[in-house]
Amino acid sequence: MPKLIRFLLLHTGLGVAVGWLIAAGLVWFNINGFGDLVLGSSSRVAAVFILMVSFGSTFGFAAVATGVMLMPTDKDEFDRL
Repeated sequence: MPKLIRFLLLHTGLGVAVGWLIAAGLVWFNINGFGDLVLGSSSRVAAVFILMVSFGSTFGFAAVATGVMLMPTDKDEFDRL
């Protein structure tokens, strides 16, 4: 697999995982009644799906953007990735 594809997949996966953990923490610790709102919804599956997709995509994109901005510019340093 090419280095850039592996780089993007790694950062996207880590960002999505962090986003899902934060979303689960919001629901689990019931911050400002958010857990009651989501779990008490009549369409709980849709609420959880929208929550996971929005947090996953936001944090996934942020992790990829951070990784790209901090990517080494020197060829020798990039080869060590």
